[in-house]
Amino acid sequence: MSTPADVSASGEIEGLIRHGLVNSYFAPVAEASSYETVGYIVLPARADGDAGNDRDRIDEFAALRADVRTCGMIGDFDSSLRSIALRDAASAGLGASTRLFLGAEPESLVTLEDRTDEPERSVILQLDPGRIAGAPAAVLRSVRQARQLGWGIGMKSIGPDLRTAAFLPLVNPSVVSLHPDVLHMEDRGELAELIRLLRAHVERTDAVVIAEGVATEADMRQVRAIGARYVTGPLIGAPTEAPSPVDKLYDDPLVDHFTRNRLVQGTPFSICKSLKHDPLIMDEALVGSELESLQRRALNGSSSIVIIGIYGEQEDVWEDTAERFASIQQVCGFSAMLSGGFDVAPVPGVRSGRIDHSDPLRNEYGLIVVGPDWSGMVTASRKNDPGPEGRVEFDVYITTDRYACIDAARAVLTRVNSER
Repeated sequence: MSTPADVSASGEIEGLIRHGLVNSYFAPVAEASSYETVGYIVLPARADGDAGNDRDRIDEFAALRADVRTCGMIGDFDSSLRSIALRDAASAGLGASTRLFLGAEPESLVTLEDRTDEPERSVILQLDPGRIAGAPAAVLRSVRQARQLGWGIGMKSIGPDLRTAAFLPLVNPSVVSLHPDVLHMEDRGELAELIRLLRAHVERTDAVVIAEGVATEADMRQVRAIGARYVTGPLIGAPTEAPSPVDKLYDDPLVDHFTRNRLVQGTPFSICKSLKHDPLIMDEALVGSELESLQRRALNGSSSIVIIGIYGEQEDVWEDTAERFASIQQVCGFSAMLSGGFDVAPVPGVRSGRIDHSDPLRNEYGLIVVGPDWSGMVTASRKNDPGPEGRVEFDVYITTDRYACIDAARAVLTRVNSER
């Protein structure tokens, strides 16, 4: 339900857009090694704003974006901001060879126009990790469609909280923009882990990391330690309304990014059948032990994981499972539990969703863990025929295959409700 403050913000933003009172500023993005400009981050601001210096202007950019997120018409407003940005870029003489990086809200991705006639990834839509976690099913579906229409996909504000990196494997952004606070992280252990997570994503996909907020040579030393290829911030240049066009890059690193923009369907068990090895046969006790083992691994692993539990048609989960999930939920990037027996997860803070009566997921038990640097899955399906002495047996797949785990997580996330 909209609050009076939301209605007020919505009316103000609608007035700004209708009366042409939103301008675009272009913050240069440069190659870290040469300082050569490679594109621009486009930032919307009120045309009647009274920004006295660069810091005030940056705060103004953030304030307008925050106001848009409080509005009921967030998708419409963000689409308008995107149109204004592209119009202002054209008016400034920026051709298709000048790459643009635009902040984007998931709700606006359904209104994207076709850009397949433009150079691939000439415009990168950058998504906030918190907004992705709010509605993973809708976002992953929209991201796939956006790529089919010729748009590039990035993620922004990654770090210093490692949980912000949890959706890197599932969204698979070609551009990863770091939060400016990453340049000033004092906890060297946390910084080391963030660097490892970033290197894992870059190594697997050839994505590009952008360091934002670079202001000093000391910041550049941090940039080199992190391995960011692109940089932006006061040291590179202030946001401007009069950007200079960028020539086509001779060596464009985004060309090498491996998108793997495939449609994923089915269940974890059916996906594992494509691994071309026979399932293991286990009794119920051993299946439970395998699930427990992977839960412990997740609990001791990085906070940048997505973890999803699948529990057939159970109306509740075992007490020790609930306790471990409660501990994992407090530190991980995203957690969900699904069963045909409940619509609301039995652990507070863990997401869930409705499983249709015809959904084959009702016949499966399992656990999927996906992070930027590791993944694992156990998936089990109850056999129709009883085993020796009439015991219940399961066909079981246990795998750390990267793509199988990612595809299984994507498939199951289509059943998870959006955050309210």
